[in-house]
Amino acid sequence: MGNIRIMHTSGLHLASSFKGLPAHLGNLRRRDLTQTLGRLTDICRNEQTDLFLISGDIWEQANTTRPLVDFIADQFRKIPATKVLIAPGKTDGKYEDSFLSHYPWPENVHIFSGDLSCIELPHLNLQAYGMAWEATAHHTPNWSLLADQATHGRQILIVAYGNPDSLAIPQWLLSIKNIIYIALGGEQQYTHWGEKVCDPGHPEPLDFSCTGTYGVLTGIIGSTHALELMPTASRMFHSLDIDVRNCSNIEEVAGEIAKALSDYEADRDLFELRLKGIRPRSEWDMSQLQSM
Repeated sequence: MGNIRIMHTSGLHLASSFKGLPAHLGNLRRRDLTQTLGRLTDICRNEQTDLFLISGDIWEQANTTRPLVDFIADQFRKIPATKVLIAPGKTDGKYEDSFLSHYPWPENVHIFSGDLSCIELPHLNLQAYGMAWEATAHHTPNWSLLADQATHGRQILIVAYGNPDSLAIPQWLLSIKNIIYIALGGEQQYTHWGEKVCDPGHPEPLDFSCTGTYGVLTGIIGSTHALELMPTASRMFHSLDIDVRNCSNIEEVAGEIAKALSDYEADRDLFELRLKGIRPRSEWDMSQLQSM
């Protein structure tokens, strides 16, 4: 078996509504997401990545526009030597009116549709299997298609949205030696179910419930297995409790906020602040506080 250089991502959620944010911050985060995709394809090009695996939720179907899809296609067009394999997920399912179905995607892009199917990549000595979540949500994938693949010599890759339980991945499948990687999606953060069964989580946090590291998996699969989580988040979300019980005026409140933010990238990241204390309503001029 040879080595294959990959990048694995899931949950880009381009065109996300960011309903919990003010409009200007929602616009900022949507721009961040598109720029992140651009950074990922730049890395694929610079590192001569063989496969760019996207395990679902590349966008929010209800909000996706033709200009956004044109942008995505242009990013994939920048990496003609990289095969892009997409397994549709919950928010980008391959519905009849989806751009996944009705769009002139570049030749290096393959989008799996419906039940488990296979694409041959002879130059990588690889069979890549994938499916759309829309199909697996209603019945178990037909894993028996892989039952006789242990002896043919080709390396096998699986790309799907879900986890081993939701996809009912049988134990015998995991024992097939020439299965070199199972690229899953749907988790918020990096999760693995053994060395060769992984979900990178989202490359960008989406709301204030998101903490920790967000990134993509990059590295080598095949004869050698060496993947690492590369952080890619443009900004982080932080929820902070600030004790203002000892503050006697709005300026002191602002001082406590500034002190709390000093430990973070305040000019870059997004913050949800909860002020803890009891003060007269007249002293809580939030517009004045926000302008300080």
